[in-house]
Amino acid sequence: MPNIGIFPKLFINASIFLFFTLLLMFPKGYNYGSTALLVLSVLFLCYLLYKRVSFLAIVKQNKAIFMVTTFYFLVSLFFIFLHGEKINLIDNPLRAFLFLSVIIFIVYSSVKFDVLLYSIPLGAFIAGLVALYQYYVLHLPSAFYEQMKIQSGDITMSLGLFSLVTSFYLLELKKNKCALLAIIGAIFGVLASVLSFARGGWISLPLIFLMILYIYKNIISKKRLIVLLLGVFVSAIILSMNEQFVYRILDAKNNLAYYFEGLKDGSVGARLDMWKIGFNAFIEHPIGGWSLSELAGYKMSLAEKGLVSHEFIVYSHLHNQFIDELAKKGILGGVAILGIFFIPLYVFYTKQKNKQNNKRIKFITTLGIVHILSTMSYCVTQAFISHNSGNIFYFFVLFLFYAFMVNESATTSE
Repeated sequence: MPNIGIFPKLFINASIFLFFTLLLMFPKGYNYGSTALLVLSVLFLCYLLYKRVSFLAIVKQNKAIFMVTTFYFLVSLFFIFLHGEKINLIDNPLRAFLFLSVIIFIVYSSVKFDVLLYSIPLGAFIAGLVALYQYYVLHLPSAFYEQMKIQSGDITMSLGLFSLVTSFYLLELKKNKCALLAIIGAIFGVLASVLSFARGGWISLPLIFLMILYIYKNIISKKRLIVLLLGVFVSAIILSMNEQFVYRILDAKNNLAYYFEGLKDGSVGARLDMWKIGFNAFIEHPIGGWSLSELAGYKMSLAEKGLVSHEFIVYSHLHNQFIDELAKKGILGGVAILGIFFIPLYVFYTKQKNKQNNKRIKFITTLGIVHILSTMSYCVTQAFISHNSGNIFYFFVLFLFYAFMVNESATTSE
């Protein structure tokens, strides 16, 4: 392994810090840190090739993550050519594939994950401040109203959950003051998601919250549990005082009830109609899928038959990542999209199970598990990784956590 010096390590840490802190500070803030690290990672691979230094050992040792991401990219490329689509549709899958270079670069550099301990809570705190400013000072209809509020609301929820995991890790190390700062970050991250009023990010919160408590049950004393439950109770009371938040909850409930009564209205009704379109499309073409133009015509035919509403056929995607992939890419697309979630999820889970006494591996694998499960939940109501923000957030963060897990696993001390 070549000696890469101190500068690349500093650059990696600086890029990660910028990514999490600038993530939602302004529109497209997710581009800066991730692009900087991607560019240097690709240049580093070119350097290794120029010096004829092999990095295949890293690829072979982590072949599952490399194979499933490559398969996802190749399936996307195949269907673009099969359906005669514009080549720019390959941008997101190609970026995901190129982000694999980040794993190689971080593993070669042997950088540890400590930068996450302050950049994630700080990023969540900043996102919360931005949300509060936009909603209460600028009086926008919601936080992140001008920068894709659904995507932003989902991402801030993840930042809040990551900060919560960080706080438990710091409590496990008995760094109580730092843990308190991380808890503040978690509160601000979740608050930012609430003020976005993007309901898709709220669906998985209770289950993932309970899962995190279960993973860190060894440090949750009765006193801490009482304080935690009291905090949840107070938060629920405060949220119930926000009329717009209560309205969003009741609106979803009413939309669902009206839909089954034949009154298709609101975003819930729209999604159910789009899911119906996607499921029917998949049943008709389970192998080859549909091109965008063919799918548009198919939507129109269903609307003319009265099976779905004309109002909801204008969207380019079906507001469900899994159904969207099945409709457009058939079974191969379904396998590819499930693969990029379940394969790394299995790797993180297995590593945590095998290294139960290693606090650092427990922390980084918990982050990975939370990241995958929360993103999967976002993909149920939104084509989350079809957007640039979701694509970068999922794959860049996934590969960061994965690379740090590999580096921690390489150490023998527990």
